[in-house]
Amino acid sequence: MGTPLGLSGEQVEELKELFLADILGLFPEVKIQFDKFSVDPTNKEALEAIFDFFHRLAGTSRNVGLPLLGYVAVMAERVANELNLGRSTDTKTAALIFSDAMEAVTVELQRYAEAKALKAEETGDSSVEIAITDDMKQSIAPRGGVVVPARLGEGRELSKILVIDDDEFSAGMIDNCLRAAGFLSRYCCQPERALHVIESELPDLIVMDIIMPKIDGLELCRRIRSHPSLQDTPIIFVTRRGDVEQRVQGLEAGANDYISKPFEPQELIARVRSHLERLSNLREMAIRDGLTRCFNHRFFKLRIEQEVERGKRYNHQLCVAMVDIDNFKQVNDGHGHLAGDMVLSHMANVVVASVRSTDIVARYGGEEFAILMVHAGAPESKVVCNRLRERIAAYRFSYAGESDADKIIPITVSVGVAELAPITDTPSTLLRRADAALYAAKANGKNRVMTAPMPSGEKASEVKPA
Repeated sequence: MGTPLGLSGEQVEELKELFLADILGLFPEVKIQFDKFSVDPTNKEALEAIFDFFHRLAGTSRNVGLPLLGYVAVMAERVANELNLGRSTDTKTAALIFSDAMEAVTVELQRYAEAKALKAEETGDSSVEIAITDDMKQSIAPRGGVVVPARLGEGRELSKILVIDDDEFSAGMIDNCLRAAGFLSRYCCQPERALHVIESELPDLIVMDIIMPKIDGLELCRRIRSHPSLQDTPIIFVTRRGDVEQRVQGLEAGANDYISKPFEPQELIARVRSHLERLSNLREMAIRDGLTRCFNHRFFKLRIEQEVERGKRYNHQLCVAMVDIDNFKQVNDGHGHLAGDMVLSHMANVVVASVRSTDIVARYGGEEFAILMVHAGAPESKVVCNRLRERIAAYRFSYAGESDADKIIPITVSVGVAELAPITDTPSTLLRRADAALYAAKANGKNRVMTAPMPSGEKASEVKPA
C-alpha cells in the first residue's frame, strides 16, 4: 500500500506539518469552547464548535499519517453529533471522550512544536517556518476560496470536477489526487456558496463531504438535483467509514456513489472515471441519431442557431446543405425496411467522409441529412456537395453484404445549398432557403446540386478564416 493519496513521503510530511499548523491556530478557541461545554453541557454553540473541530480532524488526520489522532477524532465527532441530534443525553461520558481527544491533539501539537524548534536550532534561524514547496502551493489555496488549477493538460479536453468540503485540507488533498490523475479539478470550502459556484462552473462531476456547516451535503445534493441542467451530473459523497445510515441518506438525496474516509486514491479515481464514462455515454446518446450515429435534428438546430449568430456578428461565411435520398420509398418498398436502414447507415458514412471534420453532419429526418459548413461560401460548398453526390452515385450499396447484382441498391441524392445572408437570414430562413433549393433539385430531375439565390439586396460575406 502506498502513501496517502499517492503522494511521496516528503509531500505527506509537508501536508502533515501544514495540517498541524492549521490545527494549532484553531486549538485555543476550541479549548475555550470545550471549557464552556464542561461548565454547561447544554451550550449548543460550544457543542457545535467541538463537532466542527473534530469533524475536520476526522476527515484529514489519517490521510496525513496521523491514524491515532484520526481514530480519537472520529469517536469525538460521533459523540458530538449524537448530542447535537438529541440522540444522546450522556454529557458526562461525552465530556470524558472530548477530554481524551483534546489530550491526544495536545500531544501531537507538542510533537509538532518540538520538531519545529529542532528545525530552528539546526538551521540557526529562530524565525524558521514550515517549508512549503511550489508544488504544495499549487495544491493548497487560501482558506474559503475556490482553487483554479495551476497547470492544465495541453492539447486535450479535461473533465471538470468540483470538490466541496468545509475542511480545506481534506478538499485540497482530494483536489490534488484528481489533478494528478489528469482531471481539471477545483474545490470550494464554503458550502453556502457551493450552489452558486456549481451553477456558474457546470462541472462534469461533484465530490462533496456529507457533513458540513450551514448547509449539509444532503440538502445541497437535493438543491443540485432540482436544477434542470444538473440532474444528470454525477455526485460522489465522502462519508465516514462504516456509517451505513449516511450512505443510504446520500443515495436517497440523489447521490450516485460514495467513498469512505480514509480512502485509497485508486478507488476514488476509478469511481470518478466510471461515472464520467457513463455521463459521456448519456450525453452522446442525447445528441446522436441511434441508427446513423450522425448528430440528431435537435443538436443540429442548436448548432445552426449558434453558428448563424456567430456568422452575423463576425461576418463569417456559413452554408447549409440539405441532402435527400432520391426515391427512398422505393428502397423500403422493394427491399424492406432493413435494407432501407442499411442504406441510411452507409449513406451517413459517405457523407461524413466527404466533408471536413469541422462540418456538422446530422440526420435531419427520415432520409434527409443536413450539413452545416462553417467558413465556406456557396461556390466551394457546391463543389463539396457535387463531389458527395458523385461518391454516393458510385457507391455500391449492397444489402446484407451480398455482392450479387440483384442485391445492389442504386442510390442517388439531391442537394440544396444556401449561404447565410448576413442581414436578413435567421436560422429558420436559412433552412427554408436550403429546402427550396433542394425541392428545385428534385423538380429538375434529381441527382443534382442546386444553390439558393441570395435574398434581394443581400451580398454574401467575403470574410474567410485566417
